[in-house]
Amino acid sequence: MPSAVDLGAELEFRLKLTKLAPVLRNVTAFGNFSYIYSDVDISTLAGARARPLYGQSPYLVNGGLTYDNRAFGFSTTLLANRIGRRIWVVGQDQYLHTWENPRTVVDFQVTKKVGEFAELKLTIGDILNQEAVFYQDQNDNGKYDQNGDTKIVGQKFGTNVSLGFSYNFGKN
Repeated sequence: MPSAVDLGAELEFRLKLTKLAPVLRNVTAFGNFSYIYSDVDISTLAGARARPLYGQSPYLVNGGLTYDNRAFGFSTTLLANRIGRRIWVVGQDQYLHTWENPRTVVDFQVTKKVGEFAELKLTIGDILNQEAVFYQDQNDNGKYDQNGDTKIVGQKFGTNVSLGFSYNFGKN
C-alpha cells in the first residue's frame, strides 16, 4: 500500500544588533532554516518511481536585516530566501521526474510614514533575477548539470519594482 513520510525541523533566530554595537540600535538580523525529510513509498504501483513528496523542498533558508527608526517613521528590510530542489512534475515509467532547481531570491523594501496616517512604500522584488530552471536529472546526481541534464524550461521572472501610497482614514 502506498505511504508517505514527511518530517522536519526548523531553527529560527532574531537578534537586535545593539548588543554588537550601540550604533546599530535600530537594526535587527533575523533568519530561519528548515530541514524536511520526505519519502513517498509507491513501490507497489506499476511504473512508479521512488521520490520525495511532490513540491516539498528538502530545505528552506530565509534571512534578513531590518532597520526601523520609529522616531523618523522610516524602516527598511533586506530579505534573502533559498529553497532546495523540489519535484515540479512527477515522473512515471520511463519518464524521469522534472525538478525545480534551487535559486536565491533577494527582496528589498523601504517604508516612510508621511504624517500621522499616510505611508509610502518602495519594494524591489527578486533583485538577482536568477533563472528558474526545471530539468530532468539524467545522471541522477541530485543537481542540475547544464551539459548532462535535460532542461525542460528556463525562465527569468524579472526584477519587479513597486511604489505604493496608503492612507488610513483615522485611527482604529
